[in-house]
Amino acid sequence: MTTKKQATRALEGERTLSKDIPNYQGTYSTSNTRWSLDNGWENGNGATPGVLYYETYFDLTGYQLDDLTLMPIAATLQDPGIYSTNDTTPQMLEMNVISQERISPAQMLNAFSNNQAFSFPETTQDWNNITFGEWKLKLLSKEFDTTTLFGDMEIKNFGSGSPCVVQKLYIYRVFFYVPADGKSLTIPASRMVLSALITAEKDLVYMQRLRRNYELQGSLT
Repeated sequence: MTTKKQATRALEGERTLSKDIPNYQGTYSTSNTRWSLDNGWENGNGATPGVLYYETYFDLTGYQLDDLTLMPIAATLQDPGIYSTNDTTPQMLEMNVISQERISPAQMLNAFSNNQAFSFPETTQDWNNITFGEWKLKLLSKEFDTTTLFGDMEIKNFGSGSPCVVQKLYIYRVFFYVPADGKSLTIPASRMVLSALITAEKDLVYMQRLRRNYELQGSLT
């Protein structure tokens, strides 16, 4: 007879999770404050002008079914490529996030409007639920013909790196940029990479993590 520990042992140990995120090429409309849609990217509609984002997730269902905990080790965004526009608005804000809870477009705009990253005082996210966060200030740096390139002016990291017992870890690339009507924006393809340790904790510890997760989110999904 195979015990539960023997059945799940192959899943334990260090793992590297990765998720590809497609590029974006689109234009902004001031009449309805919307970005055009491309490659699965979404905009905040009229309620959240200037917000452009992509949402995906790491599927942890198999780990949760086997009562395993994901312990984050390190996370990074790989984004080789050029960020460009044909507008002259000089500043664009960016956040790249791995979160244990979903984040709405309205919450994204609230964070940018209050000049804060997710989980800080003026936002609604709990710090422990933000596994990884990266905040960037991009400024126009060079012009060639009608294309203007963005360069990173500041890069700040945030997030708790807390252990995860959720079914999904949500991944977000979020941008806040309000150009003139009809102006374009290009964002290169990227990849979110998460290195983690998958482990079976003692029952009491694991149950406490489930309880805490339920209290913070109201749901395990």
